This record gives sequence, structure tokens and C-alpha cells, in this order.
Amino acid sequence: MNVQKPKVGIVGAGKVGSVLARGLFDRGYQLSGIVSNTLESASQLARELGVDARVKAADLMQDAEILFITTPDRCIGEVAAQIARENGFKRGQMVLHTSGCLPAEVLMPAKEQGAWIGCMHPLQSFANKEHTSERLAGIYFALSGQVQVIQQAEKIVNDLGGISFHILDTDKSFYHGAACIVSNYTVSLMHWASRLCGKFGLSSEEALAALLPLLEGTLQNIKEMGVVQGLTGPISRGDGITVKAHLKALENERDKSLYRELGMYTLKIALEKGTIDQEQAASIEEIVRSDNRGK
Repeated sequence: MNVQKPKVGIVGAGKVGSVLARGLFDRGYQLSGIVSNTLESASQLARELGVDARVKAADLMQDAEILFITTPDRCIGEVAAQIARENGFKRGQMVLHTSGCLPAEVLMPAKEQGAWIGCMHPLQSFANKEHTSERLAGIYFALSGQVQVIQQAEKIVNDLGGISFHILDTDKSFYHGAACIVSNYTVSLMHWASRLCGKFGLSSEEALAALLPLLEGTLQNIKEMGVVQGLTGPISRGDGITVKAHLKALENERDKSLYRELGMYTLKIALEKGTIDQEQAASIEEIVRSDNRGK
């Protein structure tokens, strides 16, 4: 017997909201509508899914059993407050945001009107609004908030083909910081590396084409051997002469400083891996910490 799934409203037709809406729709959830700050943005996604588009979140609340607020973090609290001002929340409704950093309590206006509140954050990067729901399959979702919401969110994640885990709101800054380091700062490192490739004549497109297989190979090493054993490179080998050459080639202090910080962190991993001893580590640390200008 097919059990009818709850009706869901989506507030925010950006990257996360669009992918989540497609995922829910594809898995048989009824959508009560799409809300965005502009009707044009909401209408594009709503037409695709055959649902209504609106610009006022409170207009969804009569039909929605579950409401996802997928706006930027800075807007989540205001969206909840705006709905509450119009007495839009109903007792027993479930209201979730998708922020990886904010606590469930940012939805307090909904809780005060009898709704259950929580968070369901997909641990994935979405670069544009056109990603299909397959982007959600196999990824992890961090859940926090009231027990009733977490139980419902577990069912949703399971339907989406994801894997859920619970997190305390007090730990979300650690969790989201880790996610940003892996996702956002990888982009920053690729940008930095591509810029250095320009020093010897590669265009940004050529640099990306050259570096991507290296990045993919590194990820494969991590998958196969783990983070520590997946480390390669001059620090892992104890090649201080190579590290010194890198620092000498870098032209500005900002690049040198970043290289040094990453080098010192990498030195700890190399020691943990066991490919260098304390004497080699001390030699490399002296190189990394030295001024290096003019050397």
C-alpha cells in the first residue's frame, strides 16, 4: 500500500532550493508551491515542476505540512519572522532550514506558533540551479533540531537516497567549517595554483585542464588509502631543497605566508605518516619558518 507523503513548500528558489525541490518531486512528494523574492525566479522552477509560484511565504502555509526555508543564511530568521507576523504557522507543522551553520533556534518564531523546527543540511556543493536531483543521491545530510523534525527528516533523506546523521547545534560551526575547508578552499587553492601556472605561460583554461587530473588523482589516493597515507610531495619525502625553491619563487609575501602555513600543517601529517623523522621535520620547519627573501 502506498502511503501518501506529506505536502512540502519551498521558500527560496536558489541552488539548494531548486535541487531539493526536484529531489522531493521526483520521489513523490507533493509540492504546495515555490516562493522566492522575485516571481520570475519562483516561476521558472514552479513551471518545471507544475506547481504554483508565489512571492509571499505565508501563502504556502495553509497547505504545507513541511516547509523548507532554503534562502541564504542571512534571510532565514527574517523569513520565519515575516510568516509569524501573518500568523502563518500552524501547530504541528514542520519547519526546516538548510543552513549548515545556523542553529534550529533561528526558526523560533515558528516554534512560538506551535510548529516543530529543525535543520536538514546537505553536505554537498551546488554550483548552479540546474543540478538534477541525482546530485542528492549518496550524500550525507546533517540533521538537528526537535526530535519530531529529525525523525521526519530521516525519512526524507532516505527517500532522496542520502545518508543522515545527527549533530548538535552547538557543534555546527565545526561541522560547517570543515565543509567550507574542503569545498570552498579547494576552489581557492585551485585558483591560486592556476595563477602560478600563468607564470610559465599557461592560460587559466590550460592550467585547469592540467591540474584537474592531479586533483582527481589526489582524491583517489585519499579514497583508497585515507588522508594521512594519501599524502605525497616534497614535505612527505623530506625534500627541503624543493620547499626552499618554492618559497624563493613566490613573489609576494601573501603567497609566501599561505605556503608556509600550509607547509607547517602538512609537516604534521608527514610525521604522522612516518615518511620523515624528527630531524628531517626540524630541517624543513627551519626552511618554512625562515624569511627566504633573497635566498
